[in-house]
Order: sequence, then structure tokens, then C-alpha cells
Amino acid sequence: MAIISGLANGILLALINSGAESVLNKNIEIRYFLLYITAFILYIYTQKYALSKASIALEAAIRKVRVRIVNKIRHTELSFIENIGGYSEIYTKLTQDSSIISQAVIFVVFTIQSFIVIVFSLFYIAWLSPLSFLISITILGSTVFWRINTNKLAIQALKTANKKEILFFKTLNHILEGFKEIKINRRKSDDVFQQAEQISVETEQLKITANLKFIDILIAARVAFYILLPILVFILPLYSIIPTDIIFKITTATLFIIGPINLITITEPMLARTNVALNNIYNLETQLDNVINSQVDSFITTPPDTFKTIKLAAVTFDYIDKNGETLFSISPTNLEIKQGELLFIVGGNGSGKSTLLKLLTGLYYPTTGSIYIDDEKVEQTNYQSYRELFAIIFTDFHLFDRLYGLQDIDEKHLLDLLKLMELNKKTKYIDGKFSHLDLSTGQKKRLAFINAVLEDKQIYIFDELAADQDPRFKKNFYEKILLDMKQQGKTVIAVTHDDHYFHVADRVLKMEYGELIDYNGNI
Repeated sequence: MAIISGLANGILLALINSGAESVLNKNIEIRYFLLYITAFILYIYTQKYALSKASIALEAAIRKVRVRIVNKIRHTELSFIENIGGYSEIYTKLTQDSSIISQAVIFVVFTIQSFIVIVFSLFYIAWLSPLSFLISITILGSTVFWRINTNKLAIQALKTANKKEILFFKTLNHILEGFKEIKINRRKSDDVFQQAEQISVETEQLKITANLKFIDILIAARVAFYILLPILVFILPLYSIIPTDIIFKITTATLFIIGPINLITITEPMLARTNVALNNIYNLETQLDNVINSQVDSFITTPPDTFKTIKLAAVTFDYIDKNGETLFSISPTNLEIKQGELLFIVGGNGSGKSTLLKLLTGLYYPTTGSIYIDDEKVEQTNYQSYRELFAIIFTDFHLFDRLYGLQDIDEKHLLDLLKLMELNKKTKYIDGKFSHLDLSTGQKKRLAFINAVLEDKQIYIFDELAADQDPRFKKNFYEKILLDMKQQGKTVIAVTHDDHYFHVADRVLKMEYGELIDYNGNI
């Protein structure tokens, strides 16, 4: 439709010239007027159709790509998410870059239409005067060749600026997420700000470089046109016998293409930015595909209703940096957990507690060693089913606004849990979501606990869940809530430093420099 619209626009040029020629000869023909109206209606209809359909198709494509990428993200492993270098890159590509692509659709359609008009007009000039066509092609072709090379430099600057913007958003995240720290440390605040300012200045210079290149392209297009016009109108008739009416038509055709040329020139920066945005999204998806393709397919089967033991047999894990160097390791670990056991794990910061829990829950694959459930080895093909045994609350937990994954919720049971967690006056469950999530850290942990309990899993992992609670609630949590869960047959593993309640646990283990030992010091 864009092509037809461009052809209709070009036909309007021929009809105007023919109509003007008939008026000049004092021979007014109504057929030119009727043909003009027909071409005009066709031009308007096809242009609107092309713009509408292109907009609808592009938005549908962006939606599919976004959903497809989000789906791939959730099928990657935790290690990929942790190593991707911050979430700013993903956010930028799925929001900012998607918006750039969305805004480009009208310009794309107009560019196609303008290109057809230019081609039609050049063929029209060739039909009127081959020499004029040859001159036009030479001048315009030289300009296009120069523009292509200049455009490459501009796009390269845009790509580098895009990378700088991702760094800017990462620095902004430092300011937002570390606001408390920079608020009480002026030097840290100044350093972070200077980093953001420096990145902004570098981004500004790169964008200025790109914009200046685009301005050069715009000016070059204007210069080429205004060189071509006097050659065709003033110089060519001096050296070639061309009738006056043909000169008039060539002039009209040349003037007619100035609009499409200007539109293409103005659109070029937008299309260049769109091309960079498309490449960013493609690169992200390629990165995800490479990670997913390197994984062993994990099949979801129903986890066992009961189990007797889970064993970690000589399990190790290594954190590796980009250079292949080992940063931290979990020593060969042997651990047996019985169903219905209440297990406490203690250890200092950086001792490996969280890493051990991620290995235990299947979020990390062991570097060496294996996990067994009732003497059956957990393979990577059924890791997802193994993971379904667990409900987890890590220290860096995320609190969802809805009870995702839960259907037919017993609202009375939910209300009882809110009362038990002393949250019934802080938030309510209305229309499938919690009404109020602006809670303290301790209250958020309690709400996350409610979500975990409603999942009704066999094994519960609590990483410092009681750390931000008041003494009265801690006592209730350790001496009543956890014991009630144990009585229900649930297996509970809690990371804690509350030694006043160690007597509640069946066992207390300690992580020390990546090694798991008995709390009393026995390996």
C-alpha cells in the first residue's frame, strides 16, 4: 500500500504537468481533473491504510518480542541473571529501545512512499530528457554514496552512546538503591554523582557527534538539490536543445521531489536510532538463546508427595570471574536432611550460607558432586521438579503484590495468617492482591512468609527471616510457628544468628569459609 501510495503521488505530478500544459494551450480537459481526483483519493486511502496497518503490525511485533524475551528470561538460570551486569541493560532494551522502534513506524512508511515518489519522478525526468536524468542520477548518486559513509559514522557514535546510557542507568540505580548510604556519606555521594555526570558528558558528546553527522547529511541533501536545479533550468538549455515546455516539466518534477528528499533526510536519524535499538534487542535475545541452548532441558514432573531424606554428596561450587579465576568455593559438602527436620544454619557474612541454600534448592548446579532424594540422583533433566519441593525466603527476597501461582485461595485461612503475622491492620487481601505493600522490612518478611505458607510446600527455607522482627515476635516465631510447621511434617531450614533459640532446632550447622561443620566444631 505504501508503494501504491507513492505511485499515486507520482501520478499526481504527471497529471499536474499535463493539466497545466492543456491550460497553457487553452485547451481545458475535464478528464485531467477527474483523473487527479481519482489519484488523490487513491493516494490518501492507501497512505492511511499503510500507516494504520503498519502501526498495528509493529505494535503486535513489539508485544511478541517483549513477551518472547520475558519468557526466555524466566527460563534462564539464576547464575545468568546474577552475572548479566545489572538489570538496567534489560530494562533499557525492553522499554526505551522498544519505544524508539514504536515511534519509527510512521517514518518508515513515509520513507517508502517518498522513495517511490523519487523513483517515479526520476523515470518521468528520464522520459522527458535522458540527459537531464543522467545529470540527476550522477548528482544524487554521489550524494547518496557520501551519505552512506557519513551515516555509518553517526550510527557508530549512537551505538557507543547507547552503551553509555546503560552505564548511566546503572549509576542511577546506585543512587536510588544506595540512597541511605550516600545520604550519610558526602564523599561517596559526590563520587557517585561525578560518575553519573561524567557518563552524561560523554554521552552528550557522542550524541552531538552523531547529530552533527546527521546535520551534514541534511545539508548535503539540500546542497545537492539546489545544485541540480540550476543545472537543469539554467545551464542545460544553453548546451542542449530542449523545448521550453520540457524545461518547465523537468523543473516541476525536480521541485516535486524536494519534499520526499527532505523527508528521507530528516527521517534518517530516526531510522538510524531505530536500527541501533533493533540490534540491541536482537543481541539481548541472542544472548538469552545462547544461555538457554547451553542448558539441559528440565522437564516438569510432579514432585513426590513425601520423601525420607535429601542428601548432598560431596557437593562443591565455584564462583568464576570473567577471566576464569575462582573467586569463592564451597568445599566438598556432605549433608543429609530428613523429612520433618528443623535445621538451623549459622555463619558469618560471606561464609557461604546463601550459596549452600541455592545449591540445596537447585538454583545452582553443583560444580562437582550430586544431590539425592531418597537415594535417587537429581539429574538436570528433572531439576525443576526437585525445585518444586521448596518454598524460599532469601534475605534479598522479592515481595509480590499478588499471590501468583495460587488458585482457589481460602480467604479465611489467609485472614488467620494475617492475624498470626500481626498484619491484619496493615494490609488486606482485596480483588486478588494486597492493598498495602508500603511496609517495614520486618513486615514485608512476614507477608512473604504468608505467601510461602500458602504455597504448602514440603521444605521451607528461611534466610534470616527473624532478623528484622521485635523480640516478642521472634519468640513466637521460633517457639510456636516453626514448631507448628514441624508438627505438620514440614521440613524447615533456617539461617539465623539467634542463639537464644538454638534449643528449638533438631540440629545446628555452621558455615565457615565455604565449609559446612557442626555448630560444636565437628565436621
